[in-house]
Formats: sequence, structure tokens, C-alpha cells
Amino acid sequence: MSIHEEEHIPREREESLCPCKSRFSYAECCMPYHYGRAKPETAEQLMRSRYSAYFFRLSDYLYETTHP
Repeated sequence: MSIHEEEHIPREREESLCPCKSRFSYAECCMPYHYGRAKPETAEQLMRSRYSAYFFRLSDYLYETTHP
């Protein structure tokens, strides 16, 4: 996703609880992974971020994080 597209993320999404049920906001939890600012360090973080990507229909992220 380009930086231009990232600018259009609704603030409500950033501030709402992350769909992965971590009890953190989306901006603090999975959003950095989805937009390439960070990489998951554990298998749990990866799977949580993939679930959130599925929830938000971020198919590019799901494709990029699928094992060949």
C-alpha cells in the first residue's frame, strides 16, 4: 500500500481496538505491520496481524506473508 493510500485510513480505525483482540489500538498493534513500518517478531504477532489483515481485507499483506 502506498503512503498516499495510508493517509486515507479513517482515524476511527486507528484509534479503535485492534481486531486481533490484543487490547491495544490498531495503530499500536497491527497497523505498523500492515503498512511496512515494522515486521512481526514472533509467530503470534504474525498470526494476529494476518487475522487483522483478513478483517480489514488487506489482501496484499496476506499474500506477502504467505509462505511460498
